[in-house]
Amino acid sequence: MRFAVKVTETRGHVSNGDLNAVHEAGYDDAQVIEIIQHVALNIWTNYLNEVARTDIDFPVAEGVAA
Repeated sequence: MRFAVKVTETRGHVSNGDLNAVHEAGYDDAQVIEIIQHVALNIWTNYLNEVARTDIDFPVAEGVAA
């Protein structure tokens, strides 16, 4: 999650330290790519729903403090 947040916050401009940390946590290159793909898919979905003005048809979830 920390790496996914970094990818989002930096818009993909993660540092070598961020990459080292995710690798040290046990993730290999393929898994790092998958994390990035999930971040990109969620961003793309959010953009699509904003443009399409998608109606929310389920209760809005309350945010929680990290």
